[in-house]
Amino acid sequence: MRFARIALVGALLFGAAACQTDDGGPVTSKIPPLAFVRYINAVPDTNNLTVRWVDQLDFTPQTFVNVPFRGLGQGGYQGLEAGSRHFRVFTYDPRLAGGNTDAVTAQMADTTFQFVAGQYYTILHLGYARTGQTPAQRVYILNDALPAANNLVSIRAIHAGIGIGAVDVFATPLANTTLVGATPAFTNVGYNTTTAYANVPVAQFAAQIAATGTTTSLAGTAAPAGVAGTSAADPIAGATVGGSVLTAIAFPASVAGSPAASFATPGIVWYSDRQPPRTTTP
Repeated sequence: MRFARIALVGALLFGAAACQTDDGGPVTSKIPPLAFVRYINAVPDTNNLTVRWVDQLDFTPQTFVNVPFRGLGQGGYQGLEAGSRHFRVFTYDPRLAGGNTDAVTAQMADTTFQFVAGQYYTILHLGYARTGQTPAQRVYILNDALPAANNLVSIRAIHAGIGIGAVDVFATPLANTTLVGATPAFTNVGYNTTTAYANVPVAQFAAQIAATGTTTSLAGTAAPAGVAGTSAADPIAGATVGGSVLTAIAFPASVAGSPAASFATPGIVWYSDRQPPRTTTP
């Protein structure tokens, strides 16, 4: 989030400096109220995906391009002028890259949504793209109600694993720590469900999933460790840095023979929702 805001403001200032009014004075850009959005691709059976905002160019993300299965649109949360916004999602065909179509091919989604200034959203693209498969692909827009700042690590889980069934989600020391005798951090999480945030101690940990009520791990991934801040560099969110906010998303395997990025088994991917407090001064 911190980096997205800095990049947006820097671009605006550069644009203002490069322009002049008719009388030679500088043009000043007014930043409108912004929401912050990111895009995650959980469609396991098609090409990479690209998001295009079709209502306006100003104050609109341009980097959610060629996003692979299990991937995050470049830059994470990006500033978006708040209000009713219209976007479409297309498949990205690498064979057309460099042509006049920008490699955009079939339209997958066409959505208008009311984004509220100051709030954070995840555009989560779920389901199967192939005709006749259920659940069919569509986009879901999650309002990421971030937790109050604290000195622990806040985590939540999203179940995007088609066909896996409801799961218990565990926070364990390692990605392969036995689940026998362990207490889930989140229980009975169904497909297309987002949990509330829970706080865990600052220490290296992993997320594992198991079918509800069982202890056989279906997937496990260590959380990023993060990097502590210094007077010269701000911290990077992770399990060992207090104040971090993280999301673990459970994905299915990719469909064999499809053009999606290849994953033979279900998996978990961690995403940073909020960076720890800054340690540098402007």
